[in-house]
Amino acid sequence: MISSVSSVFMITCYVYFKQYYKNIIDSQVKNIEQRKLLTDFLTKKLITFPLGVIIIVVLYMCSFTIIHLAPAIENVKLIRRIADLVTVMICAVLFYLDKVDLDKKLAKAIKASSTPEPTDEVV
Repeated sequence: MISSVSSVFMITCYVYFKQYYKNIIDSQVKNIEQRKLLTDFLTKKLITFPLGVIIIVVLYMCSFTIIHLAPAIENVKLIRRIADLVTVMICAVLFYLDKVDLDKKLAKAIKASSTPEPTDEVV
Protein backbone atom coordinates (compact mmCIF):
# COMPACT_ATOMS: atom_id res chain seq x y z
CA MET A 1 0.00 0.00 0.00
CA ILE A 2 2.71 2.46 0.90
CA SER A 3 4.58 1.62 -2.29
CA SER A 4 1.50 2.50 -4.33
CA VAL A 5 0.88 5.74 -2.44
CA SER A 6 4.54 6.71 -2.71
CA SER A 7 4.59 6.03 -6.44
CA VAL A 8 1.35 7.95 -7.04
CA PHE A 9 2.66 10.86 -4.95
CA MET A 10 5.89 11.05 -6.92
CA ILE A 11 4.13 10.75 -10.30
CA THR A 12 1.70 13.50 -9.24
CA CYS A 13 4.60 15.75 -8.20
CA TYR A 14 6.34 15.09 -11.49
CA VAL A 15 3.28 15.98 -13.57
CA TYR A 16 2.42 19.03 -11.45
CA PHE A 17 5.88 20.56 -11.47
CA LYS A 18 6.39 19.79 -15.14
CA GLN A 19 3.14 21.58 -16.07
CA TYR A 20 3.77 24.43 -13.62
CA TYR A 21 7.27 25.25 -14.82
CA LYS A 22 6.46 24.57 -18.47
CA ASN A 23 3.65 27.14 -18.29
CA ILE A 24 5.93 29.68 -16.61
CA ILE A 25 8.67 29.14 -19.19
CA ASP A 26 6.25 29.41 -22.11
CA SER A 27 4.52 32.52 -20.82
CA GLN A 28 7.41 34.49 -19.33
CA VAL A 29 10.50 33.72 -21.43
CA LYS A 30 10.45 35.42 -24.83
CA ASN A 31 13.76 34.19 -26.24
CA ILE A 32 13.24 30.88 -28.03
CA GLU A 33 16.80 29.64 -27.42
CA GLN A 34 16.53 30.48 -23.73
CA ARG A 35 13.12 28.76 -23.59
CA LYS A 36 14.59 25.58 -25.11
CA LEU A 37 17.53 25.63 -22.69
CA LEU A 38 15.23 26.08 -19.71
CA THR A 39 12.93 23.29 -20.90
CA ASP A 40 15.91 20.92 -21.23
CA PHE A 41 17.15 22.01 -17.80
CA LEU A 42 13.69 21.38 -16.35
CA THR A 43 13.63 17.89 -17.84
CA LYS A 44 17.01 17.12 -16.27
CA LYS A 45 15.88 18.38 -12.87
CA LEU A 46 12.58 16.47 -12.93
CA ILE A 47 14.29 13.12 -13.60
CA THR A 48 14.48 12.72 -9.81
CA PHE A 49 10.83 11.68 -9.59
CA PRO A 50 10.81 8.91 -12.24
CA LEU A 51 14.02 7.52 -10.76
CA GLY A 52 12.37 7.47 -7.34
CA VAL A 53 9.40 5.56 -8.73
CA ILE A 54 11.74 3.05 -10.36
CA ILE A 55 13.61 2.61 -7.06
CA ILE A 56 10.32 2.02 -5.20
CA VAL A 57 9.18 -0.55 -7.77
CA VAL A 58 12.52 -2.37 -7.59
CA LEU A 59 12.37 -2.39 -3.76
CA TYR A 60 8.83 -3.74 -3.90
CA MET A 61 9.79 -6.49 -6.33
CA CYS A 62 12.79 -7.48 -4.20
CA SER A 63 10.78 -7.59 -0.98
CA PHE A 64 7.95 -9.49 -2.68
CA THR A 65 10.49 -12.04 -3.92
CA ILE A 66 12.09 -12.34 -0.48
CA ILE A 67 8.69 -12.83 1.17
CA HIS A 68 7.84 -15.69 -1.19
CA LEU A 69 11.26 -17.35 -1.27
CA ALA A 70 12.07 -17.09 2.42
CA PRO A 71 8.90 -16.52 4.46
CA ALA A 72 10.83 -17.09 7.70
CA ILE A 73 12.58 -13.74 7.37
CA GLU A 74 10.80 -11.26 9.59
CA ASN A 75 9.98 -7.60 9.02
CA VAL A 76 10.50 -7.58 5.24
CA LYS A 77 7.34 -5.54 4.70
CA LEU A 78 8.30 -3.10 7.45
CA ILE A 79 11.76 -2.66 5.96
CA ARG A 80 10.24 -2.07 2.51
CA ARG A 81 7.82 0.53 3.90
CA ILE A 82 10.61 2.37 5.64
CA ALA A 83 12.73 2.22 2.47
CA ASP A 84 9.78 3.60 0.44
CA LEU A 85 9.36 6.53 2.79
CA VAL A 86 13.08 7.23 2.86
CA THR A 87 13.17 7.12 -0.96
CA VAL A 88 10.32 9.63 -1.16
CA MET A 89 12.01 11.93 1.35
CA ILE A 90 15.34 11.75 -0.47
CA CYS A 91 13.65 12.53 -3.80
CA ALA A 92 11.78 15.44 -2.23
CA VAL A 93 14.97 16.91 -0.77
CA LEU A 94 16.88 16.44 -4.02
CA PHE A 95 14.08 18.05 -5.98
CA TYR A 96 13.91 20.97 -3.53
CA LEU A 97 17.63 21.60 -4.03
CA ASP A 98 17.15 21.34 -7.81
CA LYS A 99 14.09 23.60 -7.58
CA VAL A 100 16.13 26.37 -5.96
CA ASP A 101 18.62 26.19 -8.84
CA LEU A 102 15.80 26.07 -11.38
CA ASP A 103 14.08 29.09 -9.82
CA LYS A 104 17.32 31.10 -9.97
CA LYS A 105 17.87 30.31 -13.65
CA LEU A 106 14.23 31.00 -14.44
CA ALA A 107 14.29 34.35 -12.65
CA LYS A 108 17.46 35.31 -14.51
CA ALA A 109 15.91 34.31 -17.85
CA ILE A 110 12.69 36.21 -17.14
CA LYS A 111 14.65 39.29 -16.12
CA ALA A 112 16.78 39.06 -19.27
CA SER A 113 13.76 38.63 -21.52
CA SER A 114 11.86 41.52 -19.93
CA THR A 115 14.61 44.06 -20.58
CA PRO A 116 14.56 45.40 -24.13
CA GLU A 117 17.58 44.59 -26.23
CA PRO A 118 19.59 47.55 -27.47
CA THR A 119 19.32 48.30 -31.15
CA ASP A 120 22.03 49.54 -33.46
CA GLU A 121 19.90 52.30 -34.94
CA VAL A 122 21.40 55.75 -35.18
CA VAL A 123 18.92 58.53 -34.60
